[in-house]
Amino acid sequence: MIPVNEGKKLIQETIYNDQIIEIEISKAVGYALANDLYAPINFPSFQQSAMDGYAIRYEDFLESNSFIIQDEIQAGDDKNILLEKGKAIRIFTGAKVPDNADTVVQQEAIEKISNLKTILIHHASFNSNIRGIGSQCKFNDLVLKKNTALQAGTISLLANLGIEKINVFQKPQICILNTGKELLKLGQPLQDGKVFESNSFSLVHALKQMHVEITEISWVDDDLEKTKQAIEKALSRCDFLFVTGGVSVGDYDFVLESLLQNNVEIIFHKLKQKPGKPLLFGKRENKYIFGLPGNPASVLTCFYQYVYPALRQFIGFSSVDLLKMKMPLSNYYSKKVGLTHFLKAIVHEHSVEILDHQESYKMNSFAVANALVKIDAEKEVVEKGELVNVYLLPF
Repeated sequence: MIPVNEGKKLIQETIYNDQIIEIEISKAVGYALANDLYAPINFPSFQQSAMDGYAIRYEDFLESNSFIIQDEIQAGDDKNILLEKGKAIRIFTGAKVPDNADTVVQQEAIEKISNLKTILIHHASFNSNIRGIGSQCKFNDLVLKKNTALQAGTISLLANLGIEKINVFQKPQICILNTGKELLKLGQPLQDGKVFESNSFSLVHALKQMHVEITEISWVDDDLEKTKQAIEKALSRCDFLFVTGGVSVGDYDFVLESLLQNNVEIIFHKLKQKPGKPLLFGKRENKYIFGLPGNPASVLTCFYQYVYPALRQFIGFSSVDLLKMKMPLSNYYSKKVGLTHFLKAIVHEHSVEILDHQESYKMNSFAVANALVKIDAEKEVVEKGELVNVYLLPF
């Protein structure tokens, strides 16, 4: 059994992905950039009005606040107008500002004279309300670094710059193998000694939140040969294999032996933590295997603490862990020294509350939790108000 931090380090040192693909930006959410990205154009590529108003030369305003309206420019017009002395151009947000105009006066700051061809400007500031050429980025500027996560704002920036396709790290193919003769699929009648299988549902949902799809879900009884064959089949189809249940050392836990018979290198098996102590991590060539406990709360805890960062590292993100912060605890907590505890919790405005029902078979606390609280192995008592490490769960 190894400490939590050592397990995380071993995963980080093991995961590697050099598969790069080109995709359209419309399909890029959830990927990470595989290279630095440089601006192919100036943006804006022309002098642009920041609001509806009137384009003027500021030196004319210093002489008189009365202007004759010379013309009008709407957004999208390609007019090349030379602004005349003492005149103003009616202009709209996003429109091209004449090259010799240096100020846009917002329409609320003017007064129209009755003939509608003359305006009085009550106040103006030099160079105001104009977006300069390249004010966001200039041609060949570094706009996004390698490993940047691609989300709505990132993709909007790419579209602004006219970039249609980008290079990203390939997402993994993932298989889930549920073990246990006690498992029933949803829709089957409940039987004595049986439970409805739920781990695949939680894992699939957690993966969808990461914009990662499942390749295959399968089930196998507690049988050595069947488990061995199921693992062999899954490893031929995936980059990551998640095996739930059968990873401990009971008489009918066959996952470890089945992995060894499939030439899987066991990087570690068992961590000094609760829940999820039996967690296993291994690899075979460029394929990665997580042996997850069978209890549903243990599965999700291990997913967020170990699988989630491993997948994000594989996909190429620069930041891989759940968002972490320190917050004061709103309730007292005690435990035995020796194991790191990961506890379902609710983050409130100014504190974090550890929930009841922390047992690994119970999901009613996970159902409402928005965070996990980490209590280090050497801690025995955490007082109310003491700062604790909090991992925010994704939603």
